[in-house]
Amino acid sequence: MKPIAICQNKRIFDHYTSWTPRFIKYCKDNNIPYEVVDCYSNKFISELEKYSVLLWHYQNFVISDLLEARNIIMAAYNRGLSVFPTPNLNWHFDDKIAEMYAFKSIKAPIPESWVFYLEQDCIKWLKNKAKYPLVAKLRAGSGANNVKLLKTSDEAISYTKRMFSKGFDPSPSIGYKAYSKLQSTKNLRMLINRVKKIPQFLSTRRHAKMMPIEKGYCYFQEFVPNDGYDLKVVVIGEKMTFCARNVRKNDFRASGGGDCYYDRNLITNQIVDTAFETAEKLGLSCVGFDFVVDKKTKTGKIIEMCYGFDYEVQRNLGAYIDREHVWHEEPVIVPDEVIKNILKDL
Repeated sequence: MKPIAICQNKRIFDHYTSWTPRFIKYCKDNNIPYEVVDCYSNKFISELEKYSVLLWHYQNFVISDLLEARNIIMAAYNRGLSVFPTPNLNWHFDDKIAEMYAFKSIKAPIPESWVFYLEQDCIKWLKNKAKYPLVAKLRAGSGANNVKLLKTSDEAISYTKRMFSKGFDPSPSIGYKAYSKLQSTKNLRMLINRVKKIPQFLSTRRHAKMMPIEKGYCYFQEFVPNDGYDLKVVVIGEKMTFCARNVRKNDFRASGGGDCYYDRNLITNQIVDTAFETAEKLGLSCVGFDFVVDKKTKTGKIIEMCYGFDYEVQRNLGAYIDREHVWHEEPVIVPDEVIKNILKDL
């Protein structure tokens, strides 16, 4: 077998959520031939025939990754390599509007959503048809940094006017990140662990500050009252894992807070079926869905998705559930599963 190419961007550090070290470890431990490659090297594309697989866990805060990773991966895919992420995982990465289009195309259960590309149409709708509060989101970003709750028509119109003028910087705010983490910090040990990650966050932010300003559109979602948590639900092949995330104090958002726990009673048959069916219909071999559970109806609705996530948080569940709603007491290491499934299909 030709070696697996594992991309490592030499221009940045490996974020603590990066799958690259785990990809390398799995190949070493299982005697799978691999090479660590620089996908931005001018010679990489001309050397694609050397490899059978390309693995690239690229980041949503690195401008070069968002500009060109999709294109490089697609070139490898067209050359006949098995790739991760696949085109079906890739085309909507870090684009919440694209995710919404994908969900709507298969009638997946999502909050009602609206997107506007003309200021006058948006303001007319906000004045005459919108129901408040509304959730406003930027197309890009993670960790709930770019998610706002607009409680009145005046707030929504002010937000819209800014989106159609100077726009918003999508990079993570130092103030919001500090607030977010403090709100969900429960003990001294957790505080110490989070303080240790500050240098990495600052480095991340330096890269993210190169991202373009988001403007020229407005994207809104229906506000779904929750019961104090949301769910990160991961489907990898025939296995599903999850973690529950507490909503921060005096907030409606959970993503980015890092306050996770595992209560299997929260995983209903409807959530299991929705996750597997959505992944299957969209051709998603490995995906993390963010679910919010409606406080009134107890129905899970998908609000976002992403091929990458903190796999250690999912591993810590120590189990997985299958399509038949049967729990298996075996931890899932998602990057390992990615390689296993790719090699199985070669």
